[in-house]
Amino acid sequence: MDFTGFNDWNELGVESIAADPRDPGKVWVAAGEYSTAGNGEVLRSGNQGRTWKAAALPVPLASNSDGRNMGERLAVDPSDDRVLYLATPSDGLWRSRDGGASWSRVTTFPVTSTPDNIGLSFVTFDPGTKNIFVGDASGRDLYESADAGATWHLIPGEPAGMMPQHGVLASDGTFYVDYANQPGPNGMTDGAVWKYDVGSGAWTDITPVVPGAAGNPSFGYAGLAVDPRHPGTVMVATNDRWFPIDTIYRSVDSGKTWEDVGANAKLDISASPYLAWGGTPKFGWWIASVAIDPFDSGHVIFGTGATVYGSGDVTDADHGAPTSWSSAAAEGIEETAVQDLLSPAAGPCRLISAVGDLGGFCHTTFAASPATGMIQPILSTGTSVAEAGAKPLDVVMVGWSGGDFSADGGASWSAMKLPAGEPYGAGAVALAADGSSMVWTPENQSYAPEPGTPMFSADHGQTWTAVTGLAAGIMPVADPVTPKVFYAFDPSAGTLLRSTDGGASFAAVTTGLPAGVGSEQTGSLPLLHTVPGRTGDLWLTAGNGLLYHSTDGGQTFAADPSVGTVATLGFGKAAPGARYPAIYLTGVVGGVQGVFRSTDGGVSWLRINDDRHQYAWIGQTITGDPNVFGRVYLGTNGRGVLYADPASGRR
Repeated sequence: MDFTGFNDWNELGVESIAADPRDPGKVWVAAGEYSTAGNGEVLRSGNQGRTWKAAALPVPLASNSDGRNMGERLAVDPSDDRVLYLATPSDGLWRSRDGGASWSRVTTFPVTSTPDNIGLSFVTFDPGTKNIFVGDASGRDLYESADAGATWHLIPGEPAGMMPQHGVLASDGTFYVDYANQPGPNGMTDGAVWKYDVGSGAWTDITPVVPGAAGNPSFGYAGLAVDPRHPGTVMVATNDRWFPIDTIYRSVDSGKTWEDVGANAKLDISASPYLAWGGTPKFGWWIASVAIDPFDSGHVIFGTGATVYGSGDVTDADHGAPTSWSSAAAEGIEETAVQDLLSPAAGPCRLISAVGDLGGFCHTTFAASPATGMIQPILSTGTSVAEAGAKPLDVVMVGWSGGDFSADGGASWSAMKLPAGEPYGAGAVALAADGSSMVWTPENQSYAPEPGTPMFSADHGQTWTAVTGLAAGIMPVADPVTPKVFYAFDPSAGTLLRSTDGGASFAAVTTGLPAGVGSEQTGSLPLLHTVPGRTGDLWLTAGNGLLYHSTDGGQTFAADPSVGTVATLGFGKAAPGARYPAIYLTGVVGGVQGVFRSTDGGVSWLRINDDRHQYAWIGQTITGDPNVFGRVYLGTNGRGVLYADPASGRR
């Protein structure tokens, strides 16, 4: 999916995947991350995803919204791969008769609109017949067609008031369905697992453990799989069972008896040490998907809210023995949203990343997940990281729930205190050139950020006072050479402000700059950038989207006419023979959207990515390496951290 462009970022969110059961080269993807971001697409490939063709849908999808653990919503007819069905979150059932190239609504289906944006949860075909099953999570119903979609009827007898999550048909004609009382992945407090005999129409409750009964914790059911080789072997996962933790139940007798696989599981997290979470690794939570290898019954994988685990000996559970699971199953899969990046000039970390949901990391190598796991004390989400320009071993990171300070380049960290009245933290931080003071502009609301009051600290974040002269939400940066100097840009007024007392107070220096935020700029980091090793050298991405440069501490700015729009920029080691640091930006240069590098102070730019490697929305953070010319680090929203070195012979 790396071909997804900057303006097509919604395509990066995958709602569902369908593989052709007869042709191993054919695969389809229903893509669309948020219903508010526009309509979705269905991508089709005949070569296992190496190349794709896209078909626009007239309706939205919502792969990162509530209900994302349901599925599969996209399915291909096993007897005719020209026919595909798509269960949508808000607009009923859709069908393609030409292999996914075009789509139309199934007008015979009773549900055409679901305003809760949860909608239809799955489509399941009965191979060799004209039977099709569709789950309706909004209506808490299950539908069946016996004539290839010409007519539909409700299946009576399923558990009342429950949302069908997954529906899997075994080869013996048994249809397994799991349920929860909420769409998930949040808020489930009740659930069930039932099976339906397609021939007789009889339902049987086979729930392994009843949530909330007999002292059981509350939870729902989510991931569901049936062994294609052994139709009586079923695996089902709990969801939102926060104590003791989510687990997977396994049955080899069609649900008559169950084994708790998670209770006896042995976990190997050597491929991803962060899964220890500063303590003991857990079997998983938000287990939305389980898959049994159709060629090897002992090989099972499942997805959690943090990784993918895989086992090669799951059949040992059938004899009461422990099973072994490894997070190496997730190797090659990257899904993190990167908030900020810093490549320190010194210290043990080659790169420090602030990451959504996982706090932050000190990367000492790029060949493996950091051996020390997440930066501790752990921040639930890291949002900003900064170093002291003249004392680079001093580093600070902030995020949701707090902040951390390091005096040894990220080898160890101590917790900062949240400013009074700022319960969530997050936002952006700047550290004085000598590490003596910092300014933190937090956000004071989770998930729906509201600008917080900029705060000043002169004791590494142990006490805070409100900054004077800065409006709420304004995010300063520190001069990398002069210790007491900070700068800030107020986009609402088009004003450049400066502090000469370590960030305690600010005063206006320049007015009349372009106000507002440019169309490419939607991140939460400052619009103002300083250049390592150069005092008073500022680059500004202002409201008209253009790039401006100042060499006199912001008293005057000149536009860079070669840049059309800029989302974010950063700096790295100068090219051989060059005096000015290399500049990296994401934006539009010469009418082309991409990632660019300049080795001559912004006079000319070279595109350093191509159309096959665009990585969707990449406007949050980019930085060069201060010690290796040409090495650049790019933060993505869902594709993790990427780094690149110059192609051979190119400058």
